[in-house]
Amino acid sequence: MKFLHTADWHLGVKTNGRDRLAEQKKVLDEILSIVNYENVDCVIIAGDIFNSANPSADAEELFFDTIQKLSANGDRFVFVLAGNHDDPTRLTAGLPLASKHNIALVSNIDRLQENSFNKNGLVKVVETGRGHIKIQKNEEIVTIAYLPYPTEIRMTEKLDSDMSYSEKVETWAKISASAFTENTFNIFVSHLFVVGSKSASGVIKAGDFFAVEKNKLPKADYTALGHMHSPQCLGGKVYYSGAITQLSINQKDLGVNVFETEHGKMINFNEIKLQNVSVYQKVRATSMLDAEEKLAGFDDADIIELEIEQSAPLSASDVKSLKKNFACISNIALIRPESEGTINEKKTRKGLNDSELFKQFYLSMRGFEPSDELVKMFLECKGEENETN
Repeated sequence: MKFLHTADWHLGVKTNGRDRLAEQKKVLDEILSIVNYENVDCVIIAGDIFNSANPSADAEELFFDTIQKLSANGDRFVFVLAGNHDDPTRLTAGLPLASKHNIALVSNIDRLQENSFNKNGLVKVVETGRGHIKIQKNEEIVTIAYLPYPTEIRMTEKLDSDMSYSEKVETWAKISASAFTENTFNIFVSHLFVVGSKSASGVIKAGDFFAVEKNKLPKADYTALGHMHSPQCLGGKVYYSGAITQLSINQKDLGVNVFETEHGKMINFNEIKLQNVSVYQKVRATSMLDAEEKLAGFDDADIIELEIEQSAPLSASDVKSLKKNFACISNIALIRPESEGTINEKKTRKGLNDSELFKQFYLSMRGFEPSDELVKMFLECKGEENETN
């Protein structure tokens, strides 16, 4: 049986105000192509389907349209786990309909109704229980034990207050993993921070908020995790597949994991990089001309935070021209040369009037000076419209 592991779709996310849904649709279409090309039997989505608990109608439509296509009319099994960004109730509201397409939407470890799944597909649900589900294709049986983003509220279970978070996760995971047997391939799916995993801001350490020690996870033939946006293996077949779009400047190497089982053993594993991903990075220039030269190589769909390092402020017309000619720009910031410093600027503020202070503040935030109309509006709001510049 062949599996594809993905996670952290974050549908509906915006970067510097820019909607990423069109890009996400391209990436999901690419994942669908990979699934079809690789003849995948089961797709595992390990949490954070949406970027917020209250996703837009467009984001939800994209999600349901995608998982329906992934299911291939019920021939393929699709397993969807709730992450910390997902509203558990909202995500699983469509389960009665989804299960008819062999799609499991899971937000807690309560037992799913086995007879609600499609029995005519190539992959069949043959058993469900608390925190686990078993699927079968021909003679191959795979047990999927799962733990949605674990909190006492989500698990509806209050544990000993003296237990650490790792110990609580271990307790819940044991319930799910109790279904593991020696004669099946065993997969554990969850959405959490594991100590030793790497984020854009560094390595997750013991003692970090909601961090789980790796030895608290159940022993599985493959552990499919979500939550960390960079793909990585923690050893012992514990994997983060990573996000499907670049959600921070430091994030690299986006992809999905594809692996195959035979007679209860993994026989193939492959990390497949995604191609339809927009570039998200910071570009620093020393002038307008330098900025134009450096931006020429980017596509309109890319996301560029432009920094221009120069003494003179940017004019509104400069900013307008850059944004008009380079749709990839999501933000423009003026960086003053280090030699100028900021200490002397702060010392001179004492003698500035409100108009000059506002101009200085606006320049520091936007990288260019405000228009006369904007200054006038500010002074009117302050009740000082008669103040001269």
